[in-house]
Amino acid sequence: MATHFRFIRLGLRNFAGLEGDTTVEYGDITKLSGQNGEGKTSIGTGPVWTLYGTDIFGSKYNPSPTTYEFDRVYSALTLEVDGEQIEFAREIDEKGKNAFYINSVPAKAKEYEEAVAALFDKEDFLALYNPGFFFTQHWTKQREQILKYSIPPAKVEVLAEMSRTSPDQKLKDIKLNPAAAKLDELMKKHSLDDLQKIHGGTGGQKSKLEKQHIAAQSRTKTLQEQLDRLPDAVNATEDMENESAALKDRVQKIFEQIEAAKEVNAKRSAVQSALNAARQQVESAKARYMKVFNEQIEDTCPACKRPLDEEAVKAVTDNKERRKEELREGHSDLVAKRKELEAELAESEEIDISDLWNEMRKLEQKRDELEDLIHAQANRQRLQDEVAAAKQAEADTLASLKESVFILDAIKAYRAKEAELQAAKVQSLFTRLKIRLFKYVKTSGEYEPDFSIQMDGKDYSTLSTGERIAAGLELIEVLHKQSGLIVPTFIDGIGEYTGKIAVYDQLITARAVYDQELKIETEVAVR
Repeated sequence: MATHFRFIRLGLRNFAGLEGDTTVEYGDITKLSGQNGEGKTSIGTGPVWTLYGTDIFGSKYNPSPTTYEFDRVYSALTLEVDGEQIEFAREIDEKGKNAFYINSVPAKAKEYEEAVAALFDKEDFLALYNPGFFFTQHWTKQREQILKYSIPPAKVEVLAEMSRTSPDQKLKDIKLNPAAAKLDELMKKHSLDDLQKIHGGTGGQKSKLEKQHIAAQSRTKTLQEQLDRLPDAVNATEDMENESAALKDRVQKIFEQIEAAKEVNAKRSAVQSALNAARQQVESAKARYMKVFNEQIEDTCPACKRPLDEEAVKAVTDNKERRKEELREGHSDLVAKRKELEAELAESEEIDISDLWNEMRKLEQKRDELEDLIHAQANRQRLQDEVAAAKQAEADTLASLKESVFILDAIKAYRAKEAELQAAKVQSLFTRLKIRLFKYVKTSGEYEPDFSIQMDGKDYSTLSTGERIAAGLELIEVLHKQSGLIVPTFIDGIGEYTGKIAVYDQLITARAVYDQELKIETEVAVR
């Protein structure tokens, strides 16, 4: 963009209160004077409306007359831009339509706007042209405009100033303090904003670690309470473990003895059962024999009652004897079996295992007591290990939390120092004006962007007209030094100002003079 702009000529037709044609040939100093309503402010507004269609405060403006008939509203501004002339013209015809011209050539609205925008930034131009414009903007716009050309202090400077222990220290002699050293290391990989996101906010490390630390404390407390509820510790020694193993072996051996005795007793019980059955069988065989033995041999036929002959009687007698002999032999076999079982039973003796059972139970009880002690000690040791691990996890989490808090505090310190350095750098450009670029928020403990401006300790809104002009001129000087931009300055109500006027090129003033028609005078500045 160009940097040096001069107004050469302004041609107005039916512009607000200026009926007909009005021409201004600008000099180094252009003085407008006359009684109120003669058009001094309108002339000051003409260049701005030509370029932007606004008044000198940047608000939409329609200069169409309201007190007389007119055919059109027209304003043409001839500029010298870095030594070359260009003319911009804006018109409202009788139908209320807008027309635009660049060097007398019709142009479309967008083309016209782009041509003007290529010259200079609108807010910069208005702030340099009108001493009062800057202060009418929202504070965020004011802050943005002041800082637009201000380079933030370098990281190395901020870190060093964070660590300064004496005002006399040279920058190269300053050793970084722990907070600055930590940020210096972290900012090699992440920006300060990224570090703030990583550690701050509801989803950041600090918030997560706070929750984890609370959970870790709760786990440590729970495990410690479980440990405290255990009976008093009895150190389980190797001898106790050896004794338990020996008791287990003894119990196993007694168990084997009991099992062997139970097997012997089971066999004897089986023999006893077999003997009881054999005795029953002997008695049954005897009864069958005696039944046959006691049978009577009849000598008559049981059917017809006729006497049997000797041969028939002999046959019946022989049959009885045969059956008796069979039963006698069966009885003898059963008696022999019974005697065999009786002999086998007599050879064995039932083993009493009650003493073995009692002894085994006593040994098992003693071993159980030992195992309870051993298991209690093992459980205590397990809980002790878990408590130790939980305490370590709690300590590690707390250390990480402290590290995250330390980093966030370091970021706050960095931003506070950065704000201080940047504010001091910008403030050094001013003489009477005092500015504030940041404010400290107690609830968050952080510095937030802010902007306020005072002159001689007074807010702008309380300044007199003359003081406001003085404040605006000082601001124009600072903006010029920052941007390098040179444009004319228009001071409306110059009669209220009694101070010195220092501008970098053209000056346009408007003074109210009682009972005087509009007068336009120019002077050549003494350089």
